[in-house]
Amino acid sequence: MDAPLGRCYWAVAPFSPKPPFRLYARGGEPREVNGPEPIVDAARQGMSEFVVLTTVKARPVLVISSVLPEFDEVLALRLHRLEKVGDPEDQERIRQGQDPALFWLSPQAFDGLPVENAAIVSSMLRLPMGSIDRRRELGALNENELRVLHERLARAYRLRLDMLVLEQAQRLLERARQP
Repeated sequence: MDAPLGRCYWAVAPFSPKPPFRLYARGGEPREVNGPEPIVDAARQGMSEFVVLTTVKARPVLVISSVLPEFDEVLALRLHRLEKVGDPEDQERIRQGQDPALFWLSPQAFDGLPVENAAIVSSMLRLPMGSIDRRRELGALNENELRVLHERLARAYRLRLDMLVLEQAQRLLERARQP
């Protein structure tokens, strides 16, 4: 697996912007907008780009895609500390892979993290490579773990992969028919 895919790093990750939006107007104070409608209306009048002030946090993330070259971005997941899951039985369910919302990260494989963590399956972030501190890898998934995590992502987001599966099955059948 080519880095950064399947690896954990510190990154500067934004919180998802939600109303009220704080727009930055050059030379003025930030302006609050209560919903997407005024921004969409302005875009229809030719103003296609805005600077939104949003909160960011330095946090460890698990990169789940290769670098998308045209944008120099990756998809990543936020992490959840197992110590925040109060019930020891729930923690054990996570470790055993029985919680579809959390993907356990083995402390042995993620020794750069100070405490035991799980990746939040439904917390996909799109991050520019420039926001990821790659000086120190915090840990990595192996190929099988990454495959299982990708399967969980497809289920969690209810991605329609039917045709991809059928196409792959057809390729395998064709290959099996060849002498």
